[in-house]
Amino acid sequence: MKLLLLVTGGRGGSDFFQGLLDNHSQILQFPGLFNNENIFNILSLKNPDDISNEFINTFPNFFNSKFSTSLSKRERHTNLGPKRNKCYKVSKKKFIKNFANICNKNKLTKLDILNNLHIAYDISKSKKKKGKKKIVFVHTHIVEFTKRFIEFMNVKDITIIHTMRNPLSAINSPVKNWLKFEGGKGFLPLSLYFQLDLAFNGIRDLTKLKKDFFIVQLEKLHWKHKKVMNDFCKIFKIKYEKSLEKTTFIGLQWWGDKISKNWISGVNKNFKISIDKNLFYDRDIKFFESLAEDIIKFYKYDFIFGNINKIYLNLLPLKCELIVWKNAIKHKKIKHILSIPYFYLKRILLINKFVIANKYLPYSIGSNSFRRIN
Repeated sequence: MKLLLLVTGGRGGSDFFQGLLDNHSQILQFPGLFNNENIFNILSLKNPDDISNEFINTFPNFFNSKFSTSLSKRERHTNLGPKRNKCYKVSKKKFIKNFANICNKNKLTKLDILNNLHIAYDISKSKKKKGKKKIVFVHTHIVEFTKRFIEFMNVKDITIIHTMRNPLSAINSPVKNWLKFEGGKGFLPLSLYFQLDLAFNGIRDLTKLKKDFFIVQLEKLHWKHKKVMNDFCKIFKIKYEKSLEKTTFIGLQWWGDKISKNWISGVNKNFKISIDKNLFYDRDIKFFESLAEDIIKFYKYDFIFGNINKIYLNLLPLKCELIVWKNAIKHKKIKHILSIPYFYLKRILLINKFVIANKYLPYSIGSNSFRRIN
């Protein structure tokens, strides 16, 4: 089976894309994020019962989405189904038994354990599709965690899929939505720097991992949905199934996360790229377009200002920086208030035209030129 890792860009639709693959008969995946630090411990254990029990303790929401964690509530796995009142359950006892039965080798590699966890979970679900599994799909989510996971697994045949959106929208959406979510108490100078770095350096950082690497553009996933999913199936040699047109988790309709405060039913042909001018000065947008010029051109996004000025350094505070600084003061986050000069200088030194450069931009799934991997 091929191992695919899913990495997100700023509000880039990674959960949406994962939900589209949920019910495919040839894909194995867990219903949520996999970037928990304890996974390195789990995949290092030897005894099957120890492995399965530790896995259950680490990911209780995989076995009952009603489990009261901030993540499961935020991702709305407690509001699934057509009436938004369904949760999924997977038997822990069946999972432990199935995992033990599968692990019939004396010595298991990390990859064996990872694959067996997915297989045991799949056959423990009440609703399962039969079929030869070809893909183990793991949502590692964060660039840094993905890097450490690849190093830890030490497996040659790994493919990365990075969901992304228009770079300006990739800054606009998290700033706008996270500042509204729970009064913005979780969106601070560190958070803003993380989003800026991800928008302009995410592709470059993932390219350095030297793995097969593909892009899924959120806009294209909505506007040219069947073309993207057909191309995905051709690339990874799996069959196209009707389930690829619906976002579900364990077969139950998903409505998007709580952060945007909208109930999203799935593919939206009217999906729009929007920039909130209340969050950015015009000079900020010109600065962003200068930084992302190669990405905007290669992935065929539109410029707002057309012939952009070559702004190599933006030494003045960005409007969104000022807003986030005020937010930190509003919530009396002392450590984060003290961090303002650090992240301001770090942004000036590390996020500018002199530093940012993408020597290689990966193929966007659903583009005109088809590409197949071995």
